[in-house]
Amino acid sequence: MIKKIGLLFSLSGTIAVVGEGQLQAALLAIEEINQSSILQFEPITRDTKSDPVIAAKEAHDLTKEVGVDVLIGCYMSSERNALIPVLNQTGSLLIYPTLYEGEQLHPNIFYLGAVPNQQVEPLLSWAITNLSYNFVLVGSDYIYPRSTNSQVRQFLENVGGKILAEYYFPLGCEKFDYFFSDLNEMVHTQPGFVLFSTIVGTSVAHFYQEYKKNNIPFPILSPITSEREIRIMGIDAAQGHISTSPYFESIESEKNQKFVKMFTTKFGDQPISREMVSTYEAIHLLSLAYSKISSVPYSKEQKERVKIALKNTSFNGPRGKIIVDPTTQHLWQWSRIGKVNSKGELKSIWSSPGPIPPRHYLARVDQIIVSESRLNNPDPVVSLVGVDKIFLKGLNVARIAANTPASVLITGDTGTGKELVARFIHDASTRRNNSFIPISCSSIPGELLGSELFGYEEGAFTGAKRGGKIGFFEMANGGTLFLDEIGEMPIGQQPQLLRVVEEKKIYKLGGHKQISVDVRIIAASNKNLFTELGNLGSFRRDLYYRISVFHIELPRLCERGDDILILAGHFLALLNATNRKDKVLSKEVENILMMHNWPGNIRELSNAIEYAFYLSLDNIKILPDHLPQHVFSNIVNINNNCLVDERNHKTSIINNNFCDTKSNANPCERNAYFARITHNMKIKNMEEKAIRQSLDLTGFNISKSAFLLGMGRNTLYRRLKKYNLLPPLKS
Repeated sequence: MIKKIGLLFSLSGTIAVVGEGQLQAALLAIEEINQSSILQFEPITRDTKSDPVIAAKEAHDLTKEVGVDVLIGCYMSSERNALIPVLNQTGSLLIYPTLYEGEQLHPNIFYLGAVPNQQVEPLLSWAITNLSYNFVLVGSDYIYPRSTNSQVRQFLENVGGKILAEYYFPLGCEKFDYFFSDLNEMVHTQPGFVLFSTIVGTSVAHFYQEYKKNNIPFPILSPITSEREIRIMGIDAAQGHISTSPYFESIESEKNQKFVKMFTTKFGDQPISREMVSTYEAIHLLSLAYSKISSVPYSKEQKERVKIALKNTSFNGPRGKIIVDPTTQHLWQWSRIGKVNSKGELKSIWSSPGPIPPRHYLARVDQIIVSESRLNNPDPVVSLVGVDKIFLKGLNVARIAANTPASVLITGDTGTGKELVARFIHDASTRRNNSFIPISCSSIPGELLGSELFGYEEGAFTGAKRGGKIGFFEMANGGTLFLDEIGEMPIGQQPQLLRVVEEKKIYKLGGHKQISVDVRIIAASNKNLFTELGNLGSFRRDLYYRISVFHIELPRLCERGDDILILAGHFLALLNATNRKDKVLSKEVENILMMHNWPGNIRELSNAIEYAFYLSLDNIKILPDHLPQHVFSNIVNINNNCLVDERNHKTSIINNNFCDTKSNANPCERNAYFARITHNMKIKNMEEKAIRQSLDLTGFNISKSAFLLGMGRNTLYRRLKKYNLLPPLKS
């Protein structure tokens, strides 16, 4: 039986140092299985180029065009997340052989890498016991380091630890001058701390080498750095540093020594990392799963049979016995802490007594922080960040639309990110190497719009340029034309646009020759164009349906709940990286940001964070006084204008169904309500008092209280436990 399997690894780009080894390990396992089994694997390899958009495209091609049922690979969380729409659409499986933040469960993904309780937490416990309670965090700026450090923060808070500072650097960064300047100062002012690093990829060697040059007197602790990075950076830079992993090449078991000998015989003397071993074991686990169903004829249900078989599979491999947890589809696996010796080897200084069961932190795929920026594009603005369900649903539609030639209509208020989504669709499509031409239909006078869109011939009208002019359609040929504020296009010009969309041919103004154009149309509007339809309306019905094959509606920022602080943190991180700072938002500022209605949406929030960043000068912490006046005063005005009798206020809310979670109550009003009930409170006491009053107003109805406060039920339950507000259990 021959089975095609897709191998997705970063063979170029910032993560190539890992991907090349993963591919070698996969090919070794396939050769081993093909020589000893009736089952024969046919590997089909694709280079993801360290880019989540390319990873998704290659996965789509492998599953839809080649007919692959199972994909093995990916490294970065952004790559794994980018594959989810493909897995949802095709029902294919992904075996993911890399450590990650542990915040996801997906029915079509098997997670073979360590999660924080198997790798990060043992390292932190060891460090606290043997080194210090004080930590400085430094990482690459993408999903895994930020999510992991959030969990590190929570872990340290629970055990009395302290984070002195937190730094992030772009993927591929090679310069860390200001970080080491700050670190040297901290060594003298705050001695006795631990440096916890989640720097990845090509940056690792530069970071450790620069660390060595600065003669920092204590080791780096990392849950990521492996034998392959150690070989690249050199023994001098690596010696004495601490790492944690389920696997070290130095493990002295018979199975590991046999594996190392096979690998070096085939590929030469080179370091072997945990990702390579996880990939090797992934192939063997898949082989065992197929052997369990070998007697079953192939059918459309075989993918589901493979999934069920994988859930109950174990393998005794180079790192010891691993077991697939049937509930979470993560691994039970060993935890080890190692120190780099004078030979450049990671030698174990601590090991768990056996495999540790996995513990995931969030069981909801819809709450992933999405940062979909093309890694090869240095422009950090081309990114989409959020956890809101409606936002993620729109982003999923955008991903699907990107793989088609169909027109897209994006609607939403000004400042909600319509052009960013349009650029995302273009960058994720096969047109990415051609032009993306954005134009605003509202900024071009109606009488000039035709000549701007389609161009004109010489002498077409008085004042026409000699030689004529090409229009935006010709400029965008092979690429994407983004028509922003298309609702402002004069109705007299709309038939011309409709004809071009239908026929894909244009006539220049004053010309008689047809010109073929291959242009993808993405339109955007802050109007509800559907209400503009009809004979008396301002938008043609036939054009509307032509440009809205896919319709993506973006929510207002005040409707996106937790995204306000996530986006604020994202903008602050960009400013920190650009200005070599490490500023943070105070809790008071976070509360104010949550209470503001944000009529200008994401653009207003971005401007507010930038204003506060620069106004705070050399202060590390951004305080309320640093915010733009309209943001802070808006909260005060809401409070002063809404001083009502509490009993009347309660009655008014109930009578207007404001507490009814099924109603269409405006989320902006929820923020205003939150501001009202916190009037004259100290900001540090806002949350507890707001929760108490919402419970009183709703008769301790958790769903209604969560709705009023703008938080999820699970979040509210955690807050109730924190403030000891849960009712006693009935006897």
